[in-house]
Amino acid sequence: MRKLLLIAPLILFSFSCATTQQEGATVITQEEVKAEILGDSVPIYPGFKLVPTKSFIYESGDIKVGRLVFVGKASVKDVVSYYKNTLPEKGWEPVAITIYGNSAELTFTTPEQFLQIEVKKGFSETTLIIQIGPRGASAQTFQEGELTNQQ
Repeated sequence: MRKLLLIAPLILFSFSCATTQQEGATVITQEEVKAEILGDSVPIYPGFKLVPTKSFIYESGDIKVGRLVFVGKASVKDVVSYYKNTLPEKGWEPVAITIYGNSAELTFTTPEQFLQIEVKKGFSETTLIIQIGPRGASAQTFQEGELTNQQ
């Protein structure tokens, strides 16, 4: 009983700190994510919802980078099949697709961007993490003994 009384204030304190840290953060919506970073080129798996507290978009000048976390109910196999079939139609070239147990990683590129998708099956829901950004240094090629940027 005594241990419970000592632990309770600690739990309440840590909860209030976590809440306070989120107050100043900019919360993004699923509509903003779609409009600002994914556009029509990267669909969100049907029925999945954005987790704003775990997602962010970083923008500096012409550079936009996003790490977007979604949750929903679907099998890893269904999500992988969806992206394997949908993304090439939208101009994305598959680089690597790895499925292992209850998770998968997919990597796609265009000449300008990279896209990494991670799918994890949890106990009650599936987590979908979409990371997107410019290809940057990966768009550079080694040509005639020197590194040149293809832009």
